[in-house]
Amino acid sequence: MLAVERAAYLIIDDGPAEDFMEKVNDLNAKGIRAIWFCLGEALERFSEEAVRAIKDGHIIGNRSYDDADLSALSLKEVREQLERTDRIVDGLYTRAGVSRPSKLFRFPYVHHETDEGHFAGIQRVLEELGYEQPEFENIRCNKRSQAALNKGLHVECTLDTFDLGTDAAFGDEGGLQAFSGNEIIMIHDWVPAVPFKALMDKLLMKGMSFKLPKEMSGNMVPVLTST
Repeated sequence: MLAVERAAYLIIDDGPAEDFMEKVNDLNAKGIRAIWFCLGEALERFSEEAVRAIKDGHIIGNRSYDDADLSALSLKEVREQLERTDRIVDGLYTRAGVSRPSKLFRFPYVHHETDEGHFAGIQRVLEELGYEQPEFENIRCNKRSQAALNKGLHVECTLDTFDLGTDAAFGDEGGLQAFSGNEIIMIHDWVPAVPFKALMDKLLMKGMSFKLPKEMSGNMVPVLTST
């Protein structure tokens, strides 16, 4: 078990993938709900699956329409990417009969964004469109998470798929046990279902618990377990 009781917020990028529902069902069975940062074009292809995930208490966020490198787009084009996906997400929530709890965004290729003026312009667009930073609580401070939590409306993470890709990340010395504070853990939806499930199992075995930001927890659907 972890030395200190800790929680994590699970965010999943670049979906929905072909095995999206297999992952959703596995998370549901484990009592976990995630924030899925989805591409608009993929949501169009897997709209029924996305509606089901929303009904199950998962959150759908905006990852752009077609995985665009926003650093190479004008602010007008950035707005078009966001608004196009927004309309799709709004439609999915309407079909699900669920109020959209928050407008959330994750940059594709944020490391490409080196122009501070352009970055600030994107933040203004996000603000004008009603995007928010989720109320993540007691997040472990590191350079990656603070970059977003202190100055941006886009969502960042403290750990990603690659950080958790080695056995050392789960070792008895160091690894997750070396930190204090809660995590924002990111996994890509292009990770196949088998390693995806195995990674979630490892995190649970190490005592990590998962939750949604408190303003979204009303979307949580209780998991019925057999007796």
